[in-house]
Amino acid sequence: MKNLMKVLALCAIVAFYGCDSSEKAGKGKASFYLTDGPIEASNVSEVVISISNVEVSEPNGWEIVKEYETPVSINLLELQGGETFFIEEADLTAGDYGQVRLGLAQSTEEMDPAHYIKFTDESITELTIPSGNQSGYKIVGGFTIPDGGVTSVIIDFDVRKSVVKAGNSGKYILKPTLRLLEDSNVGAIEGSIVGDYEGNLVVYAYEDGTYADSETEVNGEGIIFANATTSANVNAEGNYSLPFLSAGTYDIIVAEFNDQGEYVGIISEEENVSLEAGVKLTVDLEITL
Repeated sequence: MKNLMKVLALCAIVAFYGCDSSEKAGKGKASFYLTDGPIEASNVSEVVISISNVEVSEPNGWEIVKEYETPVSINLLELQGGETFFIEEADLTAGDYGQVRLGLAQSTEEMDPAHYIKFTDESITELTIPSGNQSGYKIVGGFTIPDGGVTSVIIDFDVRKSVVKAGNSGKYILKPTLRLLEDSNVGAIEGSIVGDYEGNLVVYAYEDGTYADSETEVNGEGIIFANATTSANVNAEGNYSLPFLSAGTYDIIVAEFNDQGEYVGIISEEENVSLEAGVKLTVDLEITL
Protein backbone atom coordinates (compact mmCIF):
# COMPACT_ATOMS: atom_id res chain seq x y z
CA MET A 1 0.00 0.00 0.00
CA LYS A 2 2.88 2.34 0.90
CA ASN A 3 4.58 1.58 -2.40
CA LEU A 4 1.36 2.38 -4.25
CA MET A 5 1.09 5.72 -2.43
CA LYS A 6 4.69 6.57 -3.37
CA VAL A 7 4.00 5.79 -7.02
CA LEU A 8 0.86 7.94 -7.00
CA ALA A 9 2.72 10.79 -5.33
CA LEU A 10 5.52 10.58 -7.91
CA CYS A 11 2.96 10.60 -10.75
CA ALA A 12 1.34 13.67 -9.25
CA ILE A 13 4.69 15.50 -9.14
CA VAL A 14 5.49 14.55 -12.74
CA ALA A 15 2.02 15.61 -13.85
CA PHE A 16 2.35 18.94 -12.05
CA TYR A 17 5.69 19.85 -13.58
CA GLY A 18 4.65 18.41 -16.92
CA CYS A 19 1.61 20.68 -17.04
CA ASP A 20 3.70 23.65 -15.93
CA SER A 21 6.19 23.06 -18.75
CA SER A 22 3.50 22.64 -21.37
CA GLU A 23 1.95 25.95 -20.38
CA LYS A 24 5.27 27.67 -21.00
CA ALA A 25 6.02 25.83 -24.24
CA GLY A 26 4.56 26.38 -27.69
CA LYS A 27 5.57 30.01 -28.26
CA GLY A 28 8.36 31.71 -30.13
CA LYS A 29 9.29 35.12 -31.50
CA ALA A 30 9.32 36.28 -35.13
CA SER A 31 10.68 39.59 -36.37
CA PHE A 32 9.17 40.86 -39.63
CA TYR A 33 10.94 43.09 -42.16
CA LEU A 34 10.03 44.62 -45.53
CA THR A 35 12.55 44.98 -48.37
CA ASP A 36 12.43 45.71 -52.10
CA GLY A 37 14.22 45.36 -55.42
CA PRO A 38 14.93 48.13 -57.95
CA ILE A 39 13.12 49.35 -61.04
CA GLU A 40 14.69 49.75 -64.47
CA ALA A 41 13.60 53.38 -65.09
CA SER A 42 15.92 56.01 -63.61
CA ASN A 43 13.31 58.80 -63.99
CA VAL A 44 11.38 57.49 -60.95
CA SER A 45 12.47 58.91 -57.59
CA GLU A 46 9.91 57.33 -55.23
CA VAL A 47 7.43 54.46 -55.13
CA VAL A 48 5.36 54.93 -51.97
CA ILE A 49 2.92 52.46 -50.42
CA SER A 50 0.96 52.87 -47.17
CA ILE A 51 0.58 49.86 -44.88
CA SER A 52 -2.26 49.55 -42.37
CA ASN A 53 -1.46 46.13 -40.87
CA VAL A 54 0.44 42.86 -41.19
CA GLU A 55 -1.03 39.45 -40.29
CA VAL A 56 0.13 35.83 -40.27
CA SER A 57 -1.96 32.71 -40.81
CA GLU A 58 -1.93 30.60 -37.63
CA PRO A 59 -3.64 27.21 -37.23
CA ASN A 60 -6.61 28.96 -35.59
CA GLY A 61 -6.90 31.77 -38.14
CA TRP A 62 -5.25 35.08 -38.97
CA GLU A 63 -3.20 36.69 -36.20
CA ILE A 64 -2.30 40.39 -36.25
CA VAL A 65 1.45 41.01 -36.12
CA LYS A 66 1.23 44.79 -36.39
CA GLU A 67 -1.70 47.18 -36.74
CA TYR A 68 -0.85 50.83 -37.30
CA GLU A 69 -3.07 53.42 -35.65
CA THR A 70 -2.21 55.65 -38.61
CA PRO A 71 -1.03 53.86 -41.79
CA VAL A 72 2.70 54.14 -42.33
CA SER A 73 3.95 55.36 -45.74
CA ILE A 74 7.09 53.69 -47.07
CA ASN A 75 9.22 54.65 -50.06
CA LEU A 76 10.11 51.21 -51.41
CA LEU A 77 13.05 52.56 -53.41
CA GLU A 78 14.84 53.23 -50.11
CA LEU A 79 14.73 49.49 -49.32
CA GLN A 80 17.22 48.21 -51.91
CA GLY A 81 20.55 46.43 -51.64
CA GLY A 82 19.70 44.69 -48.37
CA GLU A 83 18.07 47.68 -46.63
CA THR A 84 14.92 46.77 -44.68
CA PHE A 85 11.98 48.36 -42.90
CA PHE A 86 11.32 46.84 -39.47
CA ILE A 87 7.65 45.96 -38.97
CA GLU A 88 7.42 44.21 -35.61
CA GLU A 89 8.69 41.43 -33.36
CA ALA A 90 5.73 39.28 -32.34
CA ASP A 91 5.10 36.41 -29.92
CA LEU A 92 3.46 33.66 -31.97
CA THR A 93 2.63 29.98 -31.73
CA ALA A 94 5.67 27.84 -32.56
CA GLY A 95 5.45 25.85 -35.78
CA ASP A 96 5.50 26.07 -39.56
CA TYR A 97 3.91 29.00 -41.36
CA GLY A 98 3.06 29.48 -45.01
CA GLN A 99 1.25 32.81 -45.40
CA VAL A 100 1.51 36.46 -44.40
CA ARG A 101 -1.04 39.13 -45.32
CA LEU A 102 0.00 42.71 -46.02
CA GLY A 103 -2.79 45.24 -45.49
CA LEU A 104 -2.67 48.27 -47.80
CA ALA A 105 -4.38 51.47 -46.68
CA GLN A 106 -7.02 53.31 -48.68
CA SER A 107 -6.65 56.96 -49.64
CA THR A 108 -8.19 59.51 -47.24
CA GLU A 109 -8.36 63.30 -47.03
CA GLU A 110 -5.28 63.26 -44.82
CA MET A 111 -3.41 60.78 -47.03
CA ASP A 112 -4.27 61.33 -50.68
CA PRO A 113 -3.03 59.41 -52.49
CA ALA A 114 -2.01 56.58 -50.17
CA HIS A 115 0.07 54.87 -52.87
CA TYR A 116 1.92 56.74 -55.61
CA ILE A 117 4.89 57.09 -57.95
CA LYS A 118 6.98 60.26 -57.86
CA PHE A 119 9.08 61.09 -60.90
CA THR A 120 12.33 63.06 -61.05
CA ASP A 121 10.41 66.04 -62.49
CA GLU A 122 8.47 66.13 -59.16
CA SER A 123 5.19 64.97 -60.76
CA ILE A 124 3.13 62.38 -58.83
CA THR A 125 0.86 59.67 -60.20
CA GLU A 126 -1.46 57.63 -57.98
CA LEU A 127 -1.10 53.86 -57.83
CA THR A 128 -4.55 52.33 -58.10
CA ILE A 129 -5.35 49.16 -56.14
CA PRO A 130 -7.59 46.78 -58.12
CA SER A 131 -11.08 46.28 -56.70
CA GLY A 132 -11.30 43.31 -54.34
CA ASN A 133 -7.67 43.52 -53.20
CA GLN A 134 -7.97 46.41 -50.77
CA SER A 135 -8.34 44.09 -47.76
CA GLY A 136 -4.76 42.92 -48.20
CA TYR A 137 -2.38 40.79 -50.22
CA LYS A 138 -1.52 37.25 -49.21
CA ILE A 139 2.15 36.34 -49.47
CA VAL A 140 2.85 32.63 -49.84
CA GLY A 141 6.13 31.23 -48.54
CA GLY A 142 7.55 29.20 -45.70
CA PHE A 143 9.12 29.93 -42.32
CA THR A 144 9.35 28.18 -38.97
CA ILE A 145 9.05 29.69 -35.50
CA PRO A 146 10.99 27.46 -33.09
CA ASP A 147 9.54 26.65 -29.68
CA GLY A 148 11.15 29.18 -27.35
CA GLY A 149 13.30 30.52 -30.19
CA VAL A 150 13.50 33.47 -32.57
CA THR A 151 13.37 33.81 -36.35
CA SER A 152 13.44 36.69 -38.83
CA VAL A 153 11.02 36.88 -41.76
CA ILE A 154 11.66 39.00 -44.85
CA ILE A 155 8.79 40.27 -47.02
CA ASP A 156 10.35 41.09 -50.40
CA PHE A 157 8.19 43.59 -52.30
CA ASP A 158 9.36 43.42 -55.94
CA VAL A 159 8.29 46.90 -57.07
CA ARG A 160 9.33 46.53 -60.72
CA LYS A 161 6.81 43.68 -61.11
CA SER A 162 4.21 45.26 -58.84
CA VAL A 163 3.66 48.56 -60.65
CA VAL A 164 1.83 48.00 -63.93
CA LYS A 165 1.10 50.75 -66.45
CA ALA A 166 -2.48 50.58 -67.71
CA GLY A 167 -2.00 50.84 -71.47
CA ASN A 168 -1.75 54.41 -72.78
CA SER A 169 -4.07 55.83 -70.13
CA GLY A 170 -1.22 57.22 -68.04
CA LYS A 171 -2.56 55.33 -65.02
CA TYR A 172 -0.57 52.87 -62.92
CA ILE A 173 -1.95 49.84 -61.07
CA LEU A 174 -0.47 48.37 -57.90
CA LYS A 175 -0.51 44.57 -58.18
CA PRO A 176 2.03 43.47 -55.55
CA THR A 177 4.48 40.70 -56.36
CA LEU A 178 5.91 39.52 -53.05
CA ARG A 179 8.28 36.84 -51.73
CA LEU A 180 8.34 35.46 -48.20
CA LEU A 181 11.75 34.40 -46.88
CA GLU A 182 13.24 33.21 -43.63
CA ASP A 183 16.50 35.05 -42.95
CA SER A 184 18.36 31.92 -41.80
CA ASN A 185 17.72 30.25 -45.18
CA VAL A 186 19.11 32.97 -47.43
CA GLY A 187 22.45 34.21 -48.73
CA ALA A 188 23.61 37.01 -51.03
CA ILE A 189 25.47 37.43 -54.31
CA GLU A 190 27.44 40.62 -54.88
CA GLY A 191 30.27 41.88 -57.00
CA SER A 192 31.46 44.31 -59.65
CA ILE A 193 30.95 44.80 -63.37
CA VAL A 194 34.26 44.49 -65.22
CA GLY A 195 34.57 46.43 -68.46
CA ASP A 196 33.33 49.63 -70.10
CA TYR A 197 29.62 50.32 -70.51
CA GLU A 198 27.10 53.11 -71.01
CA GLY A 199 23.57 53.52 -69.71
CA ASN A 200 21.97 51.92 -66.67
CA LEU A 201 22.74 48.31 -65.81
CA VAL A 202 20.48 45.88 -63.96
CA VAL A 203 21.59 42.47 -62.68
CA TYR A 204 18.98 39.66 -62.58
CA ALA A 205 19.16 36.36 -60.70
CA TYR A 206 17.31 33.39 -62.22
CA GLU A 207 16.87 29.97 -60.69
CA ASP A 208 19.13 27.61 -62.61
CA GLY A 209 17.77 26.80 -66.06
CA THR A 210 14.76 29.15 -65.95
CA TYR A 211 16.20 31.98 -68.06
CA ALA A 212 15.22 32.09 -71.74
CA ASP A 213 15.73 34.61 -74.55
CA SER A 214 12.02 35.45 -74.35
CA GLU A 215 12.66 37.10 -70.97
CA THR A 216 13.92 40.17 -72.83
CA GLU A 217 10.43 40.68 -74.26
CA VAL A 218 7.73 42.61 -72.43
CA ASN A 219 4.94 40.31 -71.21
CA GLY A 220 1.20 40.99 -71.19
CA GLU A 221 1.49 43.17 -68.06
CA GLY A 222 4.34 45.26 -69.41
CA ILE A 223 7.05 43.51 -67.38
CA ILE A 224 10.45 42.57 -68.76
CA PHE A 225 12.60 39.78 -67.23
CA ALA A 226 9.36 38.69 -65.59
CA ASN A 227 10.60 35.39 -64.15
CA ALA A 228 13.72 36.70 -62.41
CA THR A 229 13.84 35.79 -58.72
CA THR A 230 15.29 39.19 -57.82
CA SER A 231 17.33 42.00 -59.33
CA ALA A 232 19.72 44.83 -58.48
CA ASN A 233 20.83 48.09 -60.02
CA VAL A 234 24.53 48.57 -60.69
CA ASN A 235 25.69 51.67 -58.81
CA ALA A 236 27.98 54.48 -60.00
CA GLU A 237 31.05 52.54 -58.84
CA GLY A 238 30.05 49.50 -60.91
CA ASN A 239 28.97 47.35 -57.95
CA TYR A 240 25.79 45.33 -57.39
CA SER A 241 24.21 43.34 -54.55
CA LEU A 242 21.55 40.62 -54.73
CA PRO A 243 20.49 40.02 -51.09
CA PHE A 244 17.91 37.64 -49.65
CA LEU A 245 18.38 34.79 -52.13
CA SER A 246 17.35 31.30 -51.03
CA ALA A 247 20.13 28.71 -51.14
CA GLY A 248 20.38 27.20 -54.62
CA THR A 249 21.95 27.55 -58.06
CA TYR A 250 21.40 30.67 -60.14
CA ASP A 251 22.05 32.12 -63.57
CA ILE A 252 23.08 35.79 -63.44
CA ILE A 253 22.08 38.11 -66.31
CA VAL A 254 23.24 41.71 -66.79
CA ALA A 255 21.08 43.98 -68.97
CA GLU A 256 21.49 47.57 -70.13
CA PHE A 257 18.65 50.15 -70.10
CA ASN A 258 18.28 53.79 -71.06
CA ASP A 259 17.03 56.51 -68.68
CA GLN A 260 13.38 55.78 -69.47
CA GLY A 261 13.81 52.14 -68.52
CA GLU A 262 13.77 50.89 -72.11
CA TYR A 263 15.71 47.71 -72.71
CA VAL A 264 18.92 48.03 -74.76
CA GLY A 265 20.55 44.59 -74.57
CA ILE A 266 22.26 41.82 -72.59
CA ILE A 267 25.92 42.54 -71.86
CA SER A 268 26.94 39.65 -69.57
CA GLU A 269 25.85 36.20 -68.39
CA GLU A 270 27.15 33.90 -65.66
CA GLU A 271 25.65 30.42 -65.31
CA ASN A 272 25.54 27.85 -62.50
CA VAL A 273 26.35 30.14 -59.57
CA SER A 274 25.91 28.03 -56.42
CA LEU A 275 24.83 29.80 -53.23
CA GLU A 276 24.59 28.41 -49.70
CA ALA A 277 22.48 29.81 -46.87
CA GLY A 278 24.32 32.34 -44.72
CA VAL A 279 26.98 32.96 -47.39
CA LYS A 280 27.78 36.30 -49.05
CA LEU A 281 29.21 35.21 -52.39
CA THR A 282 31.34 37.54 -54.55
CA VAL A 283 30.85 37.15 -58.30
CA ASP A 284 32.47 39.74 -60.58
CA LEU A 285 30.76 39.89 -63.95
CA GLU A 286 32.77 40.62 -67.09
CA ILE A 287 31.16 42.41 -70.02
CA THR A 288 31.41 39.92 -72.88
CA LEU A 289 28.31 40.45 -75.06
